[in-house]
Amino acid sequence: VSYPYDEQLTLKPLPANNLLATFEFNLESKPLTSSDEITTYEVFPRALGPIIQSTNTKELHLRFAQGWWDAECWGKLPLDGKHSGGTGVEIWLVIEAESQDVAFSRWIELVNGLSGLFCASLNYINAASTAYPLTSFQPVNQTYVEVGKKYYFLRAALPSEPVCTENLTPFVKLLPTRGKQGVASLLDGHRLFDSQWHSMAIDIETKCDGECVLAMAETISSVIDVPRSLRTNKSRIPHPEKGDALRCDMSKTHNDWQCFPLGEATQVKWDLREIFGKQIIGTSALNAASRVCVDVDPSWKVRAWSEQTVTDFSGCIDVPQTEFNVEFESADSAVVSNFELPPVMVSRSLTGSGQDNGGFRIVLTNPSTHEVSFNYFETLPWFVRVYLHSLKAEVAGKKGNFVRDIYYKPAIDRERPTQLELAVVVPGESTLTITYGFDKSLLLYAEYPPDPNHGFEIEPAVISTREGYQLRTTSLLLTLPLPDFSMPYNVIIMTSTVLALTYGTVFNLIVKRTVLEAEAEAMAKKRGLA
Repeated sequence: VSYPYDEQLTLKPLPANNLLATFEFNLESKPLTSSDEITTYEVFPRALGPIIQSTNTKELHLRFAQGWWDAECWGKLPLDGKHSGGTGVEIWLVIEAESQDVAFSRWIELVNGLSGLFCASLNYINAASTAYPLTSFQPVNQTYVEVGKKYYFLRAALPSEPVCTENLTPFVKLLPTRGKQGVASLLDGHRLFDSQWHSMAIDIETKCDGECVLAMAETISSVIDVPRSLRTNKSRIPHPEKGDALRCDMSKTHNDWQCFPLGEATQVKWDLREIFGKQIIGTSALNAASRVCVDVDPSWKVRAWSEQTVTDFSGCIDVPQTEFNVEFESADSAVVSNFELPPVMVSRSLTGSGQDNGGFRIVLTNPSTHEVSFNYFETLPWFVRVYLHSLKAEVAGKKGNFVRDIYYKPAIDRERPTQLELAVVVPGESTLTITYGFDKSLLLYAEYPPDPNHGFEIEPAVISTREGYQLRTTSLLLTLPLPDFSMPYNVIIMTSTVLALTYGTVFNLIVKRTVLEAEAEAMAKKRGLA
């Protein structure tokens, strides 16, 4: 019996002794009934089925990501960025509902359920952080669309959400192997998150062709620092190297106590056990396809180890039933397979130094010789008041209409965020700079977080090209004007002091009697006190 499940691990050495590992898992549910319900579960996770069906969700896309992707050194994002997220947590979906209010109530129900399932703060998503994308995000497929029914597209992000092992564990448990077999057996939080960049994604779509099924794709990508992983095998606690273990550049000034270090060794040899701390525990018992693929330069040697069998291979190899390991060897690890630069590279930063206003500066670089068109999407918190009239788009030495279309939805205080979508064109081998200003609003005293001096996270912007490539900027940290948080305590202390002095004086005037000294002595003698 075969089940609708397959998995694949793609390994690609990157410059500077880095390794890109991409885990892909694909599975499907049993056909849905006439009431759009799953009656029998096989490989599709039972934990997700009821949540999706009760909210009438047709598509669900969830992202967890941390770190920074170096596009200049590593090229395009894995899988064209379609399964990569921005810093923190990002979620968008398509919901069928009678009205937008009903869709929003189902949206809140869904994110609350996913919050508990994935141990994330998705329950903090509310109307003030929810956007309704117009052009930048589109449904993956529309085979489920029925005439006369309404569908709503909603999106939100939490850029300050940390990503750690407690988020990875639910991901692994959703797989039919539970991480016990197949390539999923390599997933370990200590190794996966000890990386320069990592991203976890879940994509669920309703596919209809005669009968409807729920198709789920789970993708986990990580850029691993190979030398650091090898050092971790020796000792998990960093410690100073012994003198004979130091790698010094003898061509520069040095002595017995200090020297200029050499770069990492380029002659390398390592395997999956050394990188992930274990090897693949055979393929799953689901009679499903399980593959390991490598993307290396021809100068690299790749060997597959299975019990007593050693096989040289390139491309992809099926995972056997027994324990499985892959070894990489190269005389010069700086020589890696060719990579393609992304169609556009972007950096976004804040400008200005005041406490009352500031600005955004977005630099978009087109490395190719032909012009590139894309949609630029960002949502800003309601306390960032954008001045759209200040938006400027400039290319050094060139004139033209680089922003072809603008969709702007202003924020409403505490009710919805600012939504900005731009249709942008960048000429070949050019750099486009977009700038615009904003004002900073004061929040109510109770709206400030416990660490307001840290700043407020601004979620990454999203760029979607016409060809389907998608990337995100880094998040930003915005400082807002802060009130004097000690003032309430000063007021309490002053008020208490004034009340105590006033009460004491008035109490003495009301209760105490004022008498002459002679009268007091007479009263004392009368009572036998003198």
